[in-house]
Amino acid sequence: MLETAIEAARQVGQILLEEFGKSHEIRNKGLRDIVTETDLAAQAQAIEVIRSRYRDHDIWAEEVSQTPDGASDYCWIVDPLDGTTNYARGFPCFSVSIALSHRGKIILGVVYDPLRDQLFRAQRGQGAHLNDDRIQVSAAERLMDAVVGLDWAREQELRCQVAQLVAEIAPGVWTLRSMGSAALGLCSVAAGWTDAYFHLSLKPWDVAAGSVIVQEAGGAVSDLAGLPWRPKSGGCLASNGLIHETMLNLLTEN
Repeated sequence: MLETAIEAARQVGQILLEEFGKSHEIRNKGLRDIVTETDLAAQAQAIEVIRSRYRDHDIWAEEVSQTPDGASDYCWIVDPLDGTTNYARGFPCFSVSIALSHRGKIILGVVYDPLRDQLFRAQRGQGAHLNDDRIQVSAAERLMDAVVGLDWAREQELRCQVAQLVAEIAPGVWTLRSMGSAALGLCSVAAGWTDAYFHLSLKPWDVAAGSVIVQEAGGAVSDLAGLPWRPKSGGCLASNGLIHETMLNLLTEN
C-alpha cells in the first residue's frame, strides 16, 4: 500500500512539474479558494493508480464533492495539489499529499515535493523518511529557540484571529514561517527544519499524510483543544512534542 501511495504521488508530481509555470484555467470555489485544470488532472491520475490496485477501497479527494460512504475499511485521502495558489502564481512551493486510513486511523502517509524531488513517507510503527534517510523532529525545548510555521485561514474571522496570534507569538519565538502548503508545513516539523506548525482551519486531505509523518518522526499532532487530530478536527497543531503544551496554551489563550 505504501508503494502504491509513492507511485501515485510521483506520477502526480510529474504532471505538476510539466504544467508548472504555464497559464492555467482558474475557477473560484469560494473565498480565497481556487482550483485549476491541473488539480483535476492530477487528482484523476492519483485515483487511477489507486483504483488499479485497490478497486474496492474508498477514496476521499479534495476535488470530489462527495465524501466516502464507508463501505470499505480502507480510505485513501488525497490532495493532488496542496498549495494551489502558489502553483497558479508560479510560486515554487507545493506538494502532493496521499494518506491511507484503516477503520478511521491513518496508517500511512506520503507527501511529495516534485520541484525538489523530496518524498516524505511514513507507515505506522516504521518511522518517517525523507527519500532514503530517516528523519526526526527537533530537540528545541524553548519557544525562544523555536521556528514556528503557520498558514493563513481563508475565512475572514479566522484570518483576523491568525493575525492576532502572530502578533502575540512572534516576540516569544525565534521566527515564523508561512509556506502556503500545509502538507509541507507538517513535513518541515517532521524533518526538524521547524519546531511547530499550526493552522486554524484545515481539511482532512491537508493534514492526513503529514500527521502520521510527524508522529513517526517523534512529534505530536493534535487539534487546537489538545485532543488527538481526527480527519474532521479542522484546526491542527503539530510540533516536536517538547513545546506542544506551550504552543497549545498560546493558541487557546488568544
